[in-house]
Amino acid sequence: MRAFYIPAAVLAAILAFSLWTGRCVQRDTERWTAALSESGREAREENWEAAAARLDEAYSGWSRSQGFLHTIMDHAELDEVEELFAGALAVCQEQDEPDFHTLLSQLAASLEMLAETQRFSLRNVL
Repeated sequence: MRAFYIPAAVLAAILAFSLWTGRCVQRDTERWTAALSESGREAREENWEAAAARLDEAYSGWSRSQGFLHTIMDHAELDEVEELFAGALAVCQEQDEPDFHTLLSQLAASLEMLAETQRFSLRNVL
């Protein structure tokens, strides 16, 4: 019977860690996409300085999470988000509203996809 407890405890710990990481990624993604939304709103109002500040806020949070994210996710997906952030920051500096909103939409979709891959769901388990 003792041989059952150790594997069960290991499985329980793995499940708890998986649920915790999924919730952390979801929480962070919600915060980043909210900052992106604010940035887009500021850009529509042609307040590019505030738009850049909100975008920098999202990127700073993203950058702080890189160590953690690289341990639990595919690097190619993270690299794609990094490229989109770089593009959005460059377009924001140029104050090109149509391209800026396009990149913000792509960035928000990519962040949501990252969060989706970490959710506990039947689709992800199978």
